[in-house]
Amino acid sequence: MNKPLEKILAIIPARGGSKRIPNKNIKPLNGLPLINYTIELALSNQNIDKVIVSTEDTEIAKIAMACGAEVPFMRPDKLAMDNTPDLPVILHALEWLEDNENYHPDKILLLRPTTPFKTNNIINNCVDILNDDPTATSVRTTHRAEGIDHPYWMFKSKNGYLQPFIDGIELTQYYQRQLLPDCYKINGVVDVLRPEVIRDSNNLFGDQIRFCEIEENNAVDIDTPLDFVYAEFLIKNKIF
Repeated sequence: MNKPLEKILAIIPARGGSKRIPNKNIKPLNGLPLINYTIELALSNQNIDKVIVSTEDTEIAKIAMACGAEVPFMRPDKLAMDNTPDLPVILHALEWLEDNENYHPDKILLLRPTTPFKTNNIINNCVDILNDDPTATSVRTTHRAEGIDHPYWMFKSKNGYLQPFIDGIELTQYYQRQLLPDCYKINGVVDVLRPEVIRDSNNLFGDQIRFCEIEENNAVDIDTPLDFVYAEFLIKNKIF
């Protein structure tokens, strides 16, 4: 395989302490550990220079390395808590690779293992969007929020009564889904990041975020036991 012209680092964050589904990241999905879907895809992409898994869990590390990913370090436990955001995890990986391997990527792909239906076309489209727009600070995948998922059709409670979630929005103006304005949901399937933006702004995405719209089936995010059942259904019925 020819080496890519630029260094694109794929980081797959996979902590071991999932609560809703124990060992979620390595739970079998149609016979394969969930994380394998993302690792195998990243390894097959000729634009990706390096694929690493950031984890504190030895069993996840073992499975990830058997699948072909690098696990060059064990993530500190303090960066593997329930409420740990992505930013310190990515910064830790960047700093470790710079300090220990003198590795400085041009771009970072954040690939979450809980979205097994991402594709190389999606990854490559995201990278192309960032390459084509030098003012963009990142690219994030989205899909349409329509109908009952649209914020114009959502409500909050005020003294026990429903009130439009967005002030000033009258449901009588948007009584049909065709009347709703375009709305996009961030789905976390693929994020393309610039290391210099992360360092300079202490923010993963910066303030000039482009998006890549994908199909909802590609955006399945496994967070509950029901999500696993749905993902198995998609695979077995060849819907994905």
